Amino acid sequence: MSESPPIANGAYDNAPSDGDEHSELEALRERVAELERERGDHARARDELLEQRIAANALLNASSDSLIVLDQLGTILAINDAGVRRFGGDAASIRGRNIFDFIEGETHEHMRHWFKEAVETQKSVQFKVGTDFATYGYRLTPSSEPGTNAVRVALLIRDISENERALIALRESEARYRGILEDQTELICRYLPDGRLSYVNEAYARHFGKTPRELINTNFIPHIPDEDVVLIRSRIAGLSPENPVTSFEHRVIMDNGEVHWHHWTHRAIYSAQNELVEYQAVGRSITKRKKAQLALQESEARYRSLFEDSPISLWVEDFSLVKEYLDFQRHQGVTDFRRHFDENPLAVAHCAGLVSVRDVNKATVKLFNAHDKSELLSSLEAVFVDETLDHFKDEIVALAEGQRTFTCETRHRTLDGDLRDVIIHISVAPGSEHRLDMILVSLLDVTQRKRMEMELDDSRNFLHQIVDTVPSPIFVKDREGRFIMVNKAMADIYGASPQELIGKTGADFNPNEDETSLFRIEDLEVLDSNQPLFIPQRVITSISGETRWFSTTKLPLKGKDQVLGVAVDITERKEAEAERTRLEKHFRQAQKMQALGTLAGGIAHDFNNMIFAILGFVRLALRNAEPGSKMEEYLKQVHSASMRASDLVRQILTFSRQTEQERKPVAVASLVKETAKLLRATLPTTIDMHVEIEPEAEGEQSSILGDPTQVHQVIMNLCTNAGHAMRMRGGDLTVHLGLREVTPESARNVLEQNPGTFVELTVSDTGHGIDPAIMEQIYDPFFTTKEPGEGTGMGLSVVHGIVKSHGGTVHVDSEVGVGTTFTILLPRLVQTEEELNAQSSIYSPRGDEHILFVDDEALLVQMAEETLSQLGYSVTATTSPTKALEMFSQTPDAFDIVITDQTMPGMTGMELARTMLAAKPDLPIVLMTGYSEAVTSDIARQSGLSEYLMKPVVEEELAQTIRHVLDRVQ
Repeated sequence: MSESPPIANGAYDNAPSDGDEHSELEALRERVAELERERGDHARARDELLEQRIAANALLNASSDSLIVLDQLGTILAINDAGVRRFGGDAASIRGRNIFDFIEGETHEHMRHWFKEAVETQKSVQFKVGTDFATYGYRLTPSSEPGTNAVRVALLIRDISENERALIALRESEARYRGILEDQTELICRYLPDGRLSYVNEAYARHFGKTPRELINTNFIPHIPDEDVVLIRSRIAGLSPENPVTSFEHRVIMDNGEVHWHHWTHRAIYSAQNELVEYQAVGRSITKRKKAQLALQESEARYRSLFEDSPISLWVEDFSLVKEYLDFQRHQGVTDFRRHFDENPLAVAHCAGLVSVRDVNKATVKLFNAHDKSELLSSLEAVFVDETLDHFKDEIVALAEGQRTFTCETRHRTLDGDLRDVIIHISVAPGSEHRLDMILVSLLDVTQRKRMEMELDDSRNFLHQIVDTVPSPIFVKDREGRFIMVNKAMADIYGASPQELIGKTGADFNPNEDETSLFRIEDLEVLDSNQPLFIPQRVITSISGETRWFSTTKLPLKGKDQVLGVAVDITERKEAEAERTRLEKHFRQAQKMQALGTLAGGIAHDFNNMIFAILGFVRLALRNAEPGSKMEEYLKQVHSASMRASDLVRQILTFSRQTEQERKPVAVASLVKETAKLLRATLPTTIDMHVEIEPEAEGEQSSILGDPTQVHQVIMNLCTNAGHAMRMRGGDLTVHLGLREVTPESARNVLEQNPGTFVELTVSDTGHGIDPAIMEQIYDPFFTTKEPGEGTGMGLSVVHGIVKSHGGTVHVDSEVGVGTTFTILLPRLVQTEEELNAQSSIYSPRGDEHILFVDDEALLVQMAEETLSQLGYSVTATTSPTKALEMFSQTPDAFDIVITDQTMPGMTGMELARTMLAAKPDLPIVLMTGYSEAVTSDIARQSGLSEYLMKPVVEEELAQTIRHVLDRVQ
């Protein structure tokens, strides 16, 4: 083996000799043939080495061919230097990736086909792919791992472009050989052992900005920095006939001084006698790639500098194990991670332990009083406290929901135990969204700020407490009338909080412009005169329209263009006489109702028991009635009549103020329309009925909080009375519905009514009118002007009682011979969108618990036992409270719930319940009553009972109550 002589510096003449040109072509043809033979020999040797799996890393890495070892899926297990250069990057980043990630276009399709063929047949295959620029040969050699089913595939990728070009040149003619070289985009040259260029192609010449003639016989070394010359000389000196090729990268200095990067493959060409003839080199510019690599390195250096020198605590954390935990929980069916962590608090601490801290900066080491980074590069447990875990839960919930950033304020602990208030901000690094292996965290220490804020808040709170403790309203206003400071008593005047008044004027809360203008004049008078002002009495109106009387002293503040005011509420004194008058009137009304109330309460219990039994047995009968049959129709009529009877009893009790009905949102407009439909069918044709509903009162806009049955009864009673007044001569019946604003001024004209928005219902007729002599008696019970048998005298009494119980007022205007108009004002209910959309569910839930049912009415016991049994419950029923107590005492745990009547001989329901609760305090007990003066829902609940029901109770209400009570206990 002959050693390659060193490259000499200096130029030499390589111009064509004066000899015969045919001889030169023959020499060229011989060199190409030798080149082909040598490359063929080398390839066969290389393939054999690869197939025999002889690991010679030094030899493999010296090869210009790309050598890669793959598994049966195409994963890269090993790769030589030429392969790394081919794919770009470094061996560590390439290993583990799939070979098909690096192969594109037509080569990708060929590779997939032949790779599958090699793995399945366990035979070597080879193919080549040519492009406009190069041709590469591919050889796939499979082998099996001894003792396993694993398959390894050796992939050899060889640049056979030169061979292909040489063969094509020989076939097409020697004349075209130079043309092929000239057309290459790669930089191609040949040089003698002393370094003088003997040939360059056009691409080479263009790259250096010269002509081929200018470059021939010059030495290429002066274009290369001295440090890189050492590398080139060393690599070329290592070439031999057995190892004629080497590839490497180096810098090149252009004529304009710019430094470019090149990749060159050098081949030593030997004669048949193994004597070095010359070198051929093929190169390409890799300047852009190198600049990108250098830019990346500089960017990383800048990032490191910014990271380390930042005054804010910075962390780089790995949440990949947390991501695995979240993915596992999703696979287990978890969709609501907030609920998951709320129900599994230990899971939060577990996830905190899964976080790995990859890096922290200097500010972090200082903030947490650590000696160096190593004390923090483990887990988060060293800096977490219980409060931190609460916010960490929010953090991982945000990541689980796909959020890329999250910010919160929490508390951390330093390594020596001090607590730090911090604002934490996390963000998912780009490219880490699916793995969460790089989470960037910043901590801003706000401990000092929080401490100062707390001290300032304490000082302010102390002063505010002093001012707020004063019962008199106190305020400070500037020249523009804006509130600078108010105490709680002052804010209460306007029905707002002190914070809501700050920065606002009285006009923002007081709808009365006359009042606010007067306040403004008084304030400016104080400021301009610099003298105090005493106002003996002045009305102040709140935003809700409520008015109160005050005496006020206003003083100018020294050194400030501001007014200090102190007021005293004198409203009670002003209203004392009016209140006294109102109480006297109520007392007289109470005396009138006392007798009726006593009578109503006495019969309500028995009536409600009977109706309860009828409703229960009708519901049982309906279950057995054939759908669509006459029997079903008759039973429904009985059920409807029973419900009306129940409403009648309730109205009697309501009128006499013996009971309070459950109130709910009621759209009065809907009730007016429904009632009108019923009345039109019953009124004589001589009476024209008109319904007028203003647009602002349509639908839910006319809602009040009330009992729909009672409101329906009010409309029906007024319209029936109006129709009766016109039965002889006919006329017009007009029902008008709208909204009315009652202002403080108008409120004085509306008896017992506060300012606000009201639903206004008027029922007008053109009948005979009401005699003024009896006007004071029209609301008295049983008072009537009708003939015997035509009325009970309860209509207007019921109307009056219902309207009063709903917080409303009734007003009547009547003129004999002209007609009568009743005007009703009911407080309007303003509902939220959620309340408007809420739908009540009416159904009979089932169960399988054991119920003890106690009622002295045998019919109710029988009905309840059958009804509850059909709902799935086990029922023990008795008419004796004594027997019920005896059964309970023997086996108190046998019963899940007790339902008992209140009024029973020998022992009341409350007495029975107290005895049972003494033995078993957590026993659910539902108390029912047709009517009881001694027991109300509040008294029942205060005594430990679960629910209180008024008879009659329909099946759905009873079933839902039982289910609600049992579920609440469970």
